[in-house]
Amino acid sequence: MFGCYPVTPPWTSERRPIALLPQSPEELGVRFVFFNAQNRGIPQHLNKYSLYLDMPEIIEEAKINPEKKIYFISHGFLEKGATKWIETMMNRLLDTDPESTVIVIDWGLGSNPPYNQAVANIRLIGNIAAHFIKEMMMQLDMKNLDNVHMIGHSLGAHLSGYTGSTLRNDLNVTIGRITGLDPAELAFTETDVLVRLDPSDAKFVEIVHSDATPFVPKIGLGLFEPIGHIDFYPNGGFNQPDCDKSFWNQKNRFVSTMFHFFSCSHSRSHMYFTESITNPLKVVSCGSYDSYNAGECFDCSADNTYCLDFGLNSEASYNRLVREGKINPNSNTPIQLYFKTGSKTPFLMQNVKITIKISNSKESVEHGPEIGKIFLYIDGSGSTEPKRIYFNEAPILFEPGHNYSSVIKVHSNSKPSSVKMGWDYVTNLFNPLTWRIMSAPRVYIEHVELQFLTQSTTLRLCQTANVAISTNDVGVLSEAKCKQK
Repeated sequence: MFGCYPVTPPWTSERRPIALLPQSPEELGVRFVFFNAQNRGIPQHLNKYSLYLDMPEIIEEAKINPEKKIYFISHGFLEKGATKWIETMMNRLLDTDPESTVIVIDWGLGSNPPYNQAVANIRLIGNIAAHFIKEMMMQLDMKNLDNVHMIGHSLGAHLSGYTGSTLRNDLNVTIGRITGLDPAELAFTETDVLVRLDPSDAKFVEIVHSDATPFVPKIGLGLFEPIGHIDFYPNGGFNQPDCDKSFWNQKNRFVSTMFHFFSCSHSRSHMYFTESITNPLKVVSCGSYDSYNAGECFDCSADNTYCLDFGLNSEASYNRLVREGKINPNSNTPIQLYFKTGSKTPFLMQNVKITIKISNSKESVEHGPEIGKIFLYIDGSGSTEPKRIYFNEAPILFEPGHNYSSVIKVHSNSKPSSVKMGWDYVTNLFNPLTWRIMSAPRVYIEHVELQFLTQSTTLRLCQTANVAISTNDVGVLSEAKCKQK
């Protein structure tokens, strides 16, 4: 009933030289585990063997409301359904929408090494899930699958794609939404759309890329290429904050520790998405992360610039832009969105564009350019001791009369009353341009502008005219000082 599984092209290709057959349904033992707001601790489950015999009874006992969201969550390689991140996501979803249902696809018996076997197994598991959903649709007398939202991490993302394509091609229904959380790269990059998750697999497909460095030579586990209706690239899509600790500094170097170390950035995709359920974040499209980081894409009203919510609310914001005629859903042009996160929970922080104007005053011009790093302390960040935020992580040359822009992240959504700004002078013994012999290193800052994406407003802060900021000195900028000029 689950069809045949060829291993000829496109299932084999230059980027996918090995294609195995799936294990049998009996070996895989796929389970569908039901949760709702009233029943989170003792889940009901349905396995493949009772897919038709016991399903009406299970569906009735599960009290699935077909008018509300039905979430399917799928894990990835080396995991199983009873994993902590799935439990956390399930509880967040049910807290936010108590009338919804969460169904976990537990394929833990098929997620074991070798990797190529797990890759083959998800073809069959996705097909099984499609038949399960179609049968559920019939039992609940659902008119369509618009309320069905599949969320898959790593191999689970492509599994969700196989479910969607089977429903569309073989069973003549289309799933409402698929969220691919850092879809697996190995055996899927640059492959035919039949092989991997793609926009045709659901009415709305979104991707979160968090470990998109190439597998060789840097062992990135996720895809870089855009494969959804919209693709999110937090921190550029790779090297997530605080994930660069050396493996050799780890106390435990067993295989499980190695996997968790190498999957740190890979796992951030589901952490970010889970957090977005209760902590939504507005983000913006851009041509590249470098352009975004330089503040070149911070105007939501600009042509070909899209501001959407990241995470659970992304579909609603996408559909709003479609209704407004700003997004053409039939366009093949990828919509890539970027944002910065923190290094620990809460990860999702407001991104702010900051522009610094170096004064063109007589004192500033006579002093000349400086090389270094500017840092800030932003009041109103929700902390009694605001943390130091670097405007530029690497030293750059600041010249009188010039503007410099960058995107930073802050915890607060409120406007700061003032900003403290400091200067780190950086010199290089081998570069005469960085030497400062005759006078103390310092910069003259005319004003600072903070642009808030969520509020579409700009705040200008100034300091006292012709006052320089030097090493080990912190200047205070405020709106009031701009009015005094």
